[in-house]
Amino acid sequence: MVLELLEDIEKIKNQDGKSIMLPASDKNIQSIKKWTSKNVRENLWIKEYENLLKKVDGLEFNGLVIYNAQPNDKNNGFIGANEIWRDREWDNNYLFFGDSSISWYCMDIDKDVFLELDKPSGDVIQEYNGFEEMINEALKSVL
Repeated sequence: MVLELLEDIEKIKNQDGKSIMLPASDKNIQSIKKWTSKNVRENLWIKEYENLLKKVDGLEFNGLVIYNAQPNDKNNGFIGANEIWRDREWDNNYLFFGDSSISWYCMDIDKDVFLELDKPSGDVIQEYNGFEEMINEALKSVL
């Protein structure tokens, strides 16, 4: 389902002469995996996120941002965004994968559950059965 939604977004972006289907480099994926093990929890990695990055290195579309694997991107990069969002005490148990103007898309690392949080209150809006379900809903919300 994620791939179909990405293809729908790709068709829209192609109308403007742009493409979203540019994969992250293996080097950048390894960098964010190392950062996650060092700064969040050892051996914590979401294979579905890696699979997404191998198709599209982040996404900015209709207000939705899915973080990319570029280690030096302080705004929309996975590392940069997590360094910002995890800086406060209330949200340091979350690993963030994306955001919109009203939501954060993340994983509660203590409960191993994927969530949509209200921005800025941090209240849980929706709980998901996995990463792919969370990203599906995020993508559908902007199409």
